[in-house]
Amino acid sequence: MFIKDNLQRLKETHHNNHHHLKNIYMKILQFLFLFLPIFAFSQSTERISAHLFDLPEGVSLVEFTADINKLNAIYEKNGLGKDRYKIYSVKEDDEAENYRLLWISTWESDDEYESAHSEEIQRMFEDYFAPKYQEILDNEIYRKVFLVE
Repeated sequence: MFIKDNLQRLKETHHNNHHHLKNIYMKILQFLFLFLPIFAFSQSTERISAHLFDLPEGVSLVEFTADINKLNAIYEKNGLGKDRYKIYSVKEDDEAENYRLLWISTWESDDEYESAHSEEIQRMFEDYFAPKYQEILDNEIYRKVFLVE
């Protein structure tokens, strides 16, 4: 009787431990299935500001690039690196009729973007750039996009 009772208790303990381990395992799996996709497809804080646009009549790419470089010079002076703004163009023979130019800037985060737009940048943009290029700003396609990791 003693051996039979102890064997029975041992089986129950083993069964309970096995059941307990199985429950823990299932909870871990549930956690992974619920939260892993969030982490796997979450967005980083790196952002790009992208402007697709065309130049207005009478404004050359050389002139626009020179004005962009004035803004870049302020960023560089403020310790934010060279060429924060970059301009790209489709090839001359590209069939696209509209939005042939791309003006981008890359930032580590929204916080860096906000802090980079100092009073000096704001003043230059509001007093000089925006009035001169209002047609671009009114007709561009603008997107703030984040790196998906």
